[in-house]
Amino acid sequence: MGILSIDRELCQREGACVDVCPYALLRCGEDGVPVEVAGAEAACILCGHCVAVCSSGALTHNQLDRATFVELDGLDRTDALAYAMRARRSVRAFRAGDVPRAELAALFELVRMAPTANNSQKLWWIVTTGREQTAGLARLAARWMHRAFYPKHAAPPWGEDGDPALRGAPHLALCCAPADYAWGATDAAIAATHLELLAFSRGLGTCWAGVFLRAACGSAELAEALALPEGQKIYAGLMLGRPRHPFRLAPPRNPAAIDWR
Repeated sequence: MGILSIDRELCQREGACVDVCPYALLRCGEDGVPVEVAGAEAACILCGHCVAVCSSGALTHNQLDRATFVELDGLDRTDALAYAMRARRSVRAFRAGDVPRAELAALFELVRMAPTANNSQKLWWIVTTGREQTAGLARLAARWMHRAFYPKHAAPPWGEDGDPALRGAPHLALCCAPADYAWGATDAAIAATHLELLAFSRGLGTCWAGVFLRAACGSAELAEALALPEGQKIYAGLMLGRPRHPFRLAPPRNPAAIDWR
């Protein structure tokens, strides 16, 4: 049966579901209606983004109860933080165009207020200022991915000009701290979460750049391009830009797991 049921009459053939799938499990068919790639059912992580982004409601995920999705238009926005925590999504499809540097700087002026262990304030950021700079790093990451995950004789599935690491994001924000700092990973995760929510509140989209972080650890040429000062380490990274597609729904999440004492 596959993972999706598609109402072909409702489908607008806009390709948003194809763009946002984390593992590229959908492609546009000859008539524009999305079709699943081989092995999609086994690889799907049940994030629900394909259904949540569909503007016409044409998609149903056969392993997710449609009734558990939440209409974003129906959420109360008077509590801005609560709304951001419900409505924020990981963005993997970005509009063309850079975010002005002043707008980016305003984000980090607030993100610097994030708490750090013992008020150490050891975090600092590398932020690319535009797609040209970001794309150069993305190409190095893709080159490492090809070597690490695919035989040298095999063409990678993302194609020659694809960007599997940063998904075409115009900006990359990398959170750094001393390599010997015991709380670097914790402080960076807190700061990156602050950045995610703040960016969403200002109409921007982010996504954790996990593949890029792996490449930065494994690729000597990428490490050289990043030019980290001696003794410093990257602990977190986010893609950043303006979302190409608005999400209509919030996908389901498991109930809170709490052991009340």
